[in-house]
Amino acid sequence: MVKKKYKGTLAVIEKIYEDLPAFTDIFDEETFYMFAFCFVCATILVAFILSRFITQKPVEI
Repeated sequence: MVKKKYKGTLAVIEKIYEDLPAFTDIFDEETFYMFAFCFVCATILVAFILSRFITQKPVEI
């Protein structure tokens, strides 16, 4: 009974793996560098914006 459940789970995992595109299907060298640059810029921008809204207050002991 356990082996039957394992085979079903394995079949689902294999189906998802087949449906997902490979890294090389999505990116070549140039598009990867463009994505990485945009991701870093967006991360810095989000951190800057959040730093304006999130403030820490000192804790009194």
